[in-house]
Amino acid sequence: MRNVRPILVKTLLTGAVLVSAVVANAQCRSFAKNKCVPELAPFKFNETFNAAQLAPGEEAEVNLTFYSGQEYRVMVCTHPILGEVNWKLVDENNRIVFESLADEPKHHFDLKAASTVPMKVIVWVPGAGKSDMVHVGCVAIMVGFKE
Repeated sequence: MRNVRPILVKTLLTGAVLVSAVVANAQCRSFAKNKCVPELAPFKFNETFNAAQLAPGEEAEVNLTFYSGQEYRVMVCTHPILGEVNWKLVDENNRIVFESLADEPKHHFDLKAASTVPMKVIVWVPGAGKSDMVHVGCVAIMVGFKE
């Protein structure tokens, strides 16, 4: 009977972690849908949801493909608790196509693809300040296109 208790505790803890991750993802999706999608206008949201819960000092990246002749808006939308973030769009050779830094933020970048190209968006939250409190917030990478 003694061996069952640690297994039960580990199972319950694992379940709690999974449930909290699902809830956080749902909250992030709701935030992106309600706040970020309207900001893409006049571009139409491509319905691909790319988001992560990030804390200061963390980074995320998303691979995207832009198709020839199409006009796009790439936007990074963050929860206010994080403040401004840094982000860049790089081509397949890691050359910077666009960059936004937290001290001079630009929330979106418009481009027209001359040919079909793969690119990557890299987002990083500036390092933690002097506070012991760690804030985690949603960072959504949104792509819109013109019809």
